[in-house]
Amino acid sequence: MSSTRRWSTSSCCATEVGARRARAGRRAGALAARAAALGLAVLVALASAATPALAKPKKVRLTLTGPGGERSVEAADLRFIYFKTRYRRRAVPVEENPTRERLEVLSDRYDCTCVRFADYSRVKFTKLREIEIVTQPDSTLATVKITRLKGQSSAYRVDQLWGGGDLFPPHFAVVIDGVEREFPLRLGTEAGATWPEEMLARALLTAPPPPARGHRH
Repeated sequence: MSSTRRWSTSSCCATEVGARRARAGRRAGALAARAAALGLAVLVALASAATPALAKPKKVRLTLTGPGGERSVEAADLRFIYFKTRYRRRAVPVEENPTRERLEVLSDRYDCTCVRFADYSRVKFTKLREIEIVTQPDSTLATVKITRLKGQSSAYRVDQLWGGGDLFPPHFAVVIDGVEREFPLRLGTEAGATWPEEMLARALLTAPPPPARGHRH
């Protein structure tokens, strides 16, 4: 009795279907990875556009005076430092004060690239060519002379500047050789107060224009 041998194709079909599914899965994974990378690139671009680049502090040429005479240095980030004074009452035990209150004097520090006056008006450094600070050994107040771009000059005693007559007077701050230094415009009231050994005398903010050339005939 003869019999016909039959071949089963079920295992071959299952293998092919599995391979197709694996290839489809790999393609889907690759597409998902590309989409994620593209989305990340878009987010990075948007963040970069939304975050402004930090501007480098503007360079300024200073003249400092000291026991050895004058010296010229290149500095950065010249700022006018000023304070706003405010008062706060705090409750205290009667043993400390019969009124059960203590008055505290607070100062909030601000800075600007400007010279700010007593009426809170200001002139920006970008409008100035030069700032000069004049001090006298026998005076506790400095005079600030400013020269505008077109050459007009004005002089102001420190008590004509913002906070110049208050408890916390203004001063100039600038970065020299990577170190911030401060230069006062008014001496303290303590006995024996003197100006710093090395003092800021002049800050050249904008180079003066070159002299006009004569007409050739």
